[in-house]
Amino acid sequence: MKQLFTVVFIVFSMQAWSIKASVDFLRFSNLNDQYVEVNYRVFANSLIEDDEASTMGVSEVLSTIIIYQKDEIVDFQKNMLIGGQGQKDLLDVRRFLLAPGDYHIVLELENQKGSKKVLKIEKRITIAEKKPIALSDIMLLAAAQQSTEQSAMVRNGVYMETLPYAYYGDDMNTLKSYVEVYGLEGTEKYYCSYAIVGGYHTSAKETEVVKYKRLSGEDLQAHLLNLDISNLISGDYHFAVTVYNPSKEVIATKTVNFYRSNTNADIKQLSLRSDKFSSSFTNDITVDSLDYYLMALAPVVFEPKKTLMQNLLNRDNELAKRRFIHDYWKERSGDAAEGACIAYMKIARAVDRRFFNGTSYGFDTDLGYIFLRYGKPDNAMTVDDELSAFPYQIWRYDKILATGEINAKFLFYAPSLSHRDFRLLHSTCRLELQNPSWEAELYRRLPEEIVGNASEVRTVNDGISRRAKDLWNDF
Repeated sequence: MKQLFTVVFIVFSMQAWSIKASVDFLRFSNLNDQYVEVNYRVFANSLIEDDEASTMGVSEVLSTIIIYQKDEIVDFQKNMLIGGQGQKDLLDVRRFLLAPGDYHIVLELENQKGSKKVLKIEKRITIAEKKPIALSDIMLLAAAQQSTEQSAMVRNGVYMETLPYAYYGDDMNTLKSYVEVYGLEGTEKYYCSYAIVGGYHTSAKETEVVKYKRLSGEDLQAHLLNLDISNLISGDYHFAVTVYNPSKEVIATKTVNFYRSNTNADIKQLSLRSDKFSSSFTNDITVDSLDYYLMALAPVVFEPKKTLMQNLLNRDNELAKRRFIHDYWKERSGDAAEGACIAYMKIARAVDRRFFNGTSYGFDTDLGYIFLRYGKPDNAMTVDDELSAFPYQIWRYDKILATGEINAKFLFYAPSLSHRDFRLLHSTCRLELQNPSWEAELYRRLPEEIVGNASEVRTVNDGISRRAKDLWNDF
């Protein structure tokens, strides 16, 4: 199957070898019936577990969809998705005719290669009684083009791929969508609006973009709607389509939430904002220190601000950098922003000195990064006398305030054997790296003791000189 859109995504908390997929459950109608469309994309790079699998270039995923009404199975489909040569995502669309009522849809995706990991996604959905005039759900699109191909991906002569995770990245400047309007046969002067509104539909803010379209008098109308989002700053939004009668009364409306990332617009806004800034505490920061302040914030800044901050570091925009620092501390600490910034930078400088490795700032090393993000560990140990292991450290936090996790542990190791080069190998914290095969990496200098192959969780044989697992469990 052809593919127009490619996704590149970063996973901040990596669960080894898990299947990753984007799924949309959309409701449509035809002349007589209503149906649910399960539209999904399985990401190819989540199916590749090792170099050997990557070179084979073949992937197989078993898809099972079960639809329940109460405890009864009302429909069921099972099919195999097979990917050919090259690392292309697997795309599929399945449709189910359903009578009005409440349903529970269960989708399971099982990788048929390697470790056969399973992803399970559940959705509760309601099919309402058919109305004289209605809208389908809105399909946000990653790609669309005219096609004569006979395929489930082609609707009304247009090949369409849904937008993964309802996320518009920096390289996407047009919101493309598809929606159907039903029941206007014989009517006149009906029209619709399609608009982008700040905030998700449960917490709507101001309308950012709005357009209007005259509707024809047909029973089923298909509309591809496009809106320019090149100037839309990063944030939460929803896209709304509304049908009006000649008296401007709302007849039907549908909304869909999405997220927009737009670094260029964010930086432009920081540079051009008209609010007073002359008395900001950030004006006391020397120009040469601005990047240092930004880099020191890296452990405590999360998306979408992290991407914006990283782009600021690559630009010579003094005002935008000062505003970013000012806004971060103002949002976090309010009127105490200046004091909070000073206190944090005092700790950041101490972390820089303590964990400096000769090439990177101390807060840019894994040890310093975790220290600044979560604070000083409640307990820590260093082990450098196991001849079969790289030097390693175990840190434990009784409680991580940011996540509420209790007894969180981090394991760092030094594959270069240098005590200035400890790297995070594994943790129990849900926001950080989790590597079930950490033992195999820690003891990889003893390949004959490693148990399991590359497609499995690997461990090592027990031994007097291999204490890391016991220390990790008991610490």
